[in-house]
Amino acid sequence: MAEVDFDDSDDNEEEAELPDDIYEKVMALSELANDALENGRPAAAVAPLQQALDLLPAPQHDWGAWTWLNGSLGEAYFDLADFKMARISFLDAMSGPDGIANPYLLLRTGQSLFELGERVQSRHMLTQAHMLEGAELFSEEDPKYLAFLLSDDQSP
Repeated sequence: MAEVDFDDSDDNEEEAELPDDIYEKVMALSELANDALENGRPAAAVAPLQQALDLLPAPQHDWGAWTWLNGSLGEAYFDLADFKMARISFLDAMSGPDGIANPYLLLRTGQSLFELGERVQSRHMLTQAHMLEGAELFSEEDPKYLAFLLSDDQSP
């Protein structure tokens, strides 16, 4: 699995930077997690991502790292088919800077909700993702998600 880029921010916006010592620790833990994800070991990515999140100064959700660390954590849980934890992580990611407008986070949240049987909420998230990126975003995903989105299925 390739590394996922959750940074959908506008380069003109100025964002507070983490102190150097914290940034270095967060990046080292993030690299461990990314290596695990890329090598098909999502369970090994969970602990370093949680440790990195714990390093963020309060309020944690104000940091850009909150968005991409939770997005990566959600990805690990999604790969483990732990859709409840994936949903929680993706929703946490969306509460951070630029998270709510990130099509990939919307897609993965919608997929997690779909797998949990929460069809109404799933359709809402998948619709937002589709509106932002179109069908291309779904091209490497299981076709059931796009089929659901394009269907008349109104079941809760």
